Amino acid sequence: MTGSALEVAVIQLAVADGDPATNVERAAGRIRAAPGAGLYLLPELWTTGYAWAGWAGAAARDTPRALRALADLARAAGAFIGGSMIARADDGALVNRFWLLGPDGAAAATYDKAHLFPPMAEPEHLKAGTRRVRSAIAGFRAGLSLCYDLRFPEMYRLDALEGADLFLIPAEWPAERITTMRLLARARAAENQAYAVLCNRAGPAEDGTVFGGGSMVVGPDGTVLADAGAAEETIRAALDPAAVAAVRARLPVFDQRAAGVDWL
Repeated sequence: MTGSALEVAVIQLAVADGDPATNVERAAGRIRAAPGAGLYLLPELWTTGYAWAGWAGAAARDTPRALRALADLARAAGAFIGGSMIARADDGALVNRFWLLGPDGAAAATYDKAHLFPPMAEPEHLKAGTRRVRSAIAGFRAGLSLCYDLRFPEMYRLDALEGADLFLIPAEWPAERITTMRLLARARAAENQAYAVLCNRAGPAEDGTVFGGGSMVVGPDGTVLADAGAAEETIRAALDPAAVAAVRARLPVFDQRAAGVDWL
C-alpha cells in the first residue's frame, strides 16, 4: 500500500476438488508471488470445491490447518487475507464461511453464506447464515458476501447504508453464467457507489462443471479496474477511499431514496 490507497491482489485459483493440502500449497505460493498487497482475496470454497463427501472431514481437520497457514501468511505479509471454507456452526451444522484474517493473523471477521445455491446442492449440505457482516480494512468498511449473494441486491444496499464502501465477494461461479456474474458485480458496485472485489474459481471440476474465472475489481462508478481471464491468474488494483467519497458527493443517491418507494 502507498498513502491512503489499499492495494488488493485477487488470487484466481483452479481448485483441486477434495484436496485441501494441494489447494493450500497453491494459494500460499500465489500469495507469496504477489508481494506488497494490503489485501489478498481467494475464491469461495478454495480448499475443497464442491466435494461434498469430504466436507465434514474438512471442517474438522483441513479448515483449521488452512487457517493456521493463512494466519502465518497474513502476518508475514502484514496484510488481510480472505476466502471461504467449510466450517461447523455452533450448533454443529456445516456452513460455507468467509474468513477475513487481519495482518496480525487473527480473524477480523467471519460471514456464513446466507443465500444457498440449489443447483450445487448447498441447501442439502449446509446451513444458511442469518446475518450481514462488515469489517474495517485500511480505511474502508468492507461488506462480506459470497457468490450467489450477488443476486440479492438488498443485502448490499443495506450494507452500504450502514457504511460499507467496499464489497468482498469470493465466488465459485460456473462459466455458463459468467456474463451474469460480472454484470451483477458491476451493478452492486455502481448502484451503491462502492468498490467491489470479486474472486472467482477457474477451470474444470471433477464432476465436469467448468468454472469461469472472470475475477474483477470494480470501481464505485461501475468501471472495471482490473480484469482476469478464464485461467489461473492474479490481478491487482489500488483502491482509494477518496474515489468513493467523490462519486457519492457528485450523485448522492442514498439521500434521494423515497419512503414508500425504496422502502416500506
